[in-house]
Amino acid sequence: MPPIFFVLLVIGIQAFAASGCVETERNALLAVKAGLTDPGNRLSSWEGQDCCKWRGVVCSNTTGHVLKLNLRNSNNDANKRPSPALSGKISPSLLLLNHLKRLDLSSNNFNEIRIPTYFGSLKNLRYLNLSRVCFGGTVPPQLGNLSNLHYLDINSIGCEAYDIAVDNFAWVAHLSSLRYLDMSFVNMSIATDWFQAINKLPSLTYLDITYTNPSVIAISLPHINITSLRVLKIASNNINSNIPRWIWNLTGITYLDLSFNQFHGFIPSELSLLKSLKVLLLRSNNFKGVSPKAFSNLCNLSTLDLSIVGFTGRGIRSMERLSSCTQQNLQILRFADNKLRGNLSGWLERMTSLTNIDLSGNSLNGTIPIGVWRLPNLTMLYLESNFLEGVVTEIELSYLKRIKWLSLSYNSLHVQVMSHDWTPPFQLKGLKLASCNLGPKFPPWLQGQTQLGEINLSKTKIVDTLPDWLWNMSSSLEVIDLSYNQIKGKLPLSLNRVMLRYLNLSSNQFEGPLPALPQTPTVLDLSNNFFTGPIPNSTLSSLEYLLLSNNSFDGNVPVSLCESTSLLVLDISNNKLSGEIPPCLGMSQDQLLILDTMNNNLSGQIPASLGKQTGLSILNLRNNSLSGEIPSSLQHCAELIILDLGYNNFSGTIPEWIGQSLSVLMVLSLRSNAFFGSIPSEIVQLGYLRILDLSHNNLSGTIPRSIGKFSSTASEKGIPEDYIRYLEDESDEGLMGSLYFVVKGETRDYAKLLYLFESIDLSCNDLYGEIPDEIGDLQALQNLNFSMNHLTGHIPDQIGKMHALESLDVAMNSLSGTIPQSLATLNYLSHYKRVV
Repeated sequence: MPPIFFVLLVIGIQAFAASGCVETERNALLAVKAGLTDPGNRLSSWEGQDCCKWRGVVCSNTTGHVLKLNLRNSNNDANKRPSPALSGKISPSLLLLNHLKRLDLSSNNFNEIRIPTYFGSLKNLRYLNLSRVCFGGTVPPQLGNLSNLHYLDINSIGCEAYDIAVDNFAWVAHLSSLRYLDMSFVNMSIATDWFQAINKLPSLTYLDITYTNPSVIAISLPHINITSLRVLKIASNNINSNIPRWIWNLTGITYLDLSFNQFHGFIPSELSLLKSLKVLLLRSNNFKGVSPKAFSNLCNLSTLDLSIVGFTGRGIRSMERLSSCTQQNLQILRFADNKLRGNLSGWLERMTSLTNIDLSGNSLNGTIPIGVWRLPNLTMLYLESNFLEGVVTEIELSYLKRIKWLSLSYNSLHVQVMSHDWTPPFQLKGLKLASCNLGPKFPPWLQGQTQLGEINLSKTKIVDTLPDWLWNMSSSLEVIDLSYNQIKGKLPLSLNRVMLRYLNLSSNQFEGPLPALPQTPTVLDLSNNFFTGPIPNSTLSSLEYLLLSNNSFDGNVPVSLCESTSLLVLDISNNKLSGEIPPCLGMSQDQLLILDTMNNNLSGQIPASLGKQTGLSILNLRNNSLSGEIPSSLQHCAELIILDLGYNNFSGTIPEWIGQSLSVLMVLSLRSNAFFGSIPSEIVQLGYLRILDLSHNNLSGTIPRSIGKFSSTASEKGIPEDYIRYLEDESDEGLMGSLYFVVKGETRDYAKLLYLFESIDLSCNDLYGEIPDEIGDLQALQNLNFSMNHLTGHIPDQIGKMHALESLDVAMNSLSGTIPQSLATLNYLSHYKRVV
């Protein structure tokens, strides 16, 4: 090199070292900063002359040009401290960063503004990360100008579903250098050309279109160009077809996720062509079965998820047919919720590399083979909800040296550790032994589990008092379920210092007053015990479910419950509470779903503020001393499915808006009050109504002839799917509690059979006139009670068309004529009263 050029080069380097970044690019960055809202002060370092020293800015060591701009929010980085997201607008001055190769704006919040079209002019970009930024509108096709782009991530996980969309994919085909494309949670429902465009990207190795709702997916193709693909994720798209055949041409693929769709048919033998496959996720589909050779040659497979895929019976044989190399290398096996039959012997213990096993929710039987306990790398063993039997002792448990999560719940297992000083070789994070025979005492070996985060000992036949060590054994403990045992004694005064997320002590024999409650739970269930005294005035700001029913609590309903602004379910039924329903209950929450105060001694009126709970589904105020009229504000609770105000002192007329506004109401019980006036004809507009009980009031007038439209409509419509979960859930009790109705002269609870039962009870009123012939149209009705009114005329012959009728009571009226012959055709009728 000539000396003069060397001198000039040194001078140039020294000049850059002295001045730092390029001035125009520094000003551009300051303009970007000015357009952003930075509540976390993350850009506080963006001052001074040398922008190359600013946080998130990376410059060239030789030219000083900005090469990388990283404004990623650390909220989603597990190892970093969370910081507030950037928002605002992105200045077009970004275009002055002509040498920019990497731009990362991920995990911020740009409030559904559109992706700037000028991003397509940053032609040196190789990396563009706009994930979890919550952009809105459509993805600009100008991004197709980024021909040097290797990495594009615009996933919208955590944002409002489908706020950002792609209406066509033609621009994607121009990204000829693209290797990584993540468009998960982006609406692709309009773009019919998406696969044709992606098939023009020969360098693509990663594709994620999870939860994008593609309108079409090709089953077969004449030619496949994306053979470089290593990762393919098409989960959660409701695709209803066989597995596309072109997937079997992706012979280099290592990760395949087709879960949460409606793929059907058989898992074909062509699966064995994917010899490089390491992770196969087929969870939640509708397969009929699996080809015998499908899993042969998958020697690299380490993770297999076949949960909820529709396999039944002997589908477990597909595991028995795994090749020996697959059995030896498989680390994670999930085969849950498939109703599989058979046992664990002869195949599971051969998978010696397994770390995670989930076979829960099947019909597996027999004992757990000793070889399963001896699997050397096991960290998770989920066998709950099967028909396994036998005895598990410290001998079996001692083999689990690495176990972290153990669930044996809902089997016929006896867990018996005979040695009182046995020390486990493991430290559990989760233990579920519900319905195992564990009692009568709490296992002393549990107190050494200092890392435990969840423990479920429900229905384990424990007859004991709560040991003090239970509350202090682990600082990580968040979930405790000890329900359905015979645990006695009082709760400790230190309960409020326990940092729990879920506490279920229901259906035991706890007694005495409640101490101050812990402030952290989202679920607190103390129902079905012998607690006494007032409900503590505790601040439960995170609470979502508070279940205190079937105790002997007295005093007022604490107003501190109004501070539980996340409350979804409040059940204080079957206690001895008095006073009024706090009006603030309707003012501080905006998402209450269930309010049940049945069988107390509450007085006063229904707070008008409850009408603000527009999502309220169940309002059960039965058997109190409430009075006044039904507040008109309740007409805003349009999602009510159960309204039970029976056995109170309410008065006034039955509002017409009940039939007009509460369109999904299934149960209306106003029994045993002082309502007067006529039955509003609008009631028949309730198309889902199954139980109507207006008995024991002062109602007058005639029975509306339109009553024939009531039950037949409800029977055709069935139950709104959105509300089934309130009628029954996986627990024995459900969320709804009890629904009591008088049938055949007896009071019965129909809470669990609501979808099977239909009833009308208008007894003990002052109704007059004839029984309308239209009553015969109620062909699904099972209980009909018009007794103790002033009805005249004859019993309509049309009642013979009510083929489901089990109970008919028209006694204590002024009816005349003979008993209709048609009643003899009612095969289910077992209770009939006709006493004039």
